[in-house]
Amino acid sequence: MTDFTLAQVRVLLAVVKTGSFTAAAIETNLTQSGVSHAIRGLEEALGVRLFERHGRGAQLTDAGLRALPIARHLLDEAQRLPLEAQAASALSGRVVIASFPSLAQALLPRVLAQLRAEAPQLELQVRDDFLERYAVEAAVLRGDADIGLTQLPAHPRLLARPLLTDPFELLWPAAWPLSWSSALQSPSAQWRSAALWKQPYLHLGPDADDFVLRGLRRVNLPVRPQLSLLSENVIVAMVAQGLGYAVLPQLALDERARGPLPPAVLRGPLPFALVRTLGSVTRPGELSPAGRAVLGMVWAAG
Repeated sequence: MTDFTLAQVRVLLAVVKTGSFTAAAIETNLTQSGVSHAIRGLEEALGVRLFERHGRGAQLTDAGLRALPIARHLLDEAQRLPLEAQAASALSGRVVIASFPSLAQALLPRVLAQLRAEAPQLELQVRDDFLERYAVEAAVLRGDADIGLTQLPAHPRLLARPLLTDPFELLWPAAWPLSWSSALQSPSAQWRSAALWKQPYLHLGPDADDFVLRGLRRVNLPVRPQLSLLSENVIVAMVAQGLGYAVLPQLALDERARGPLPPAVLRGPLPFALVRTLGSVTRPGELSPAGRAVLGMVWAAG
């Protein structure tokens, strides 16, 4: 048995489609003798007769009928080959993501697992040391990062897509009187005057500080900002020492990422809703094919 070619398979399918060698010649831009030569070569390669010719028409033999679905499948797979190769090529190169640490922990493990399975040749660089929204946005605007994962709303020059919401929670020292925290479960007229709110407030960086402070003041709480810190872990340590209370995002408190809180720190929901929206940001029209593929995986993970 000799090898056959995809060109011969295409001619076979053209004869089946048109019903004759003459019409197949027009379909394939070959001469009629070229069609006959291709079919004869395919028959010799397979060792069977594929067509019975009658007058100007051609009819598949039993062997031809059995070969037909395989021939169609072969041609379909051949047509898919360049598409798959292009897709693999699109998922090569390097993509840089700038992110908050907590957001990277929440989304990127699934993205990395998918990339390892589907595009091991793609290099993904994750910069998860950003602590401020504006720093993430600046990295994307400068071109230092292809994709940013940050708090929304975003800079007007960036394309943003919400991915998830992240409620804030209250942390306070376990050594504080129980009455201070139990008062938070009272009706709003009482919890607003709870002694806890009169204690020093330890806030998280400029971005979160502004967002949380506005939220606390929106419900008319007597906030006493005491210390601004850029690390959730340092804030937790300060709370454990009894130096004040804090309001931190739930993702930053995820025990799977940071471990359990110290016994000296208590945690509970705020008596009012305070939620941030997190999402992706990119520069308009500047993502590479690899960047678009990674962004799609990030969206799916969110």
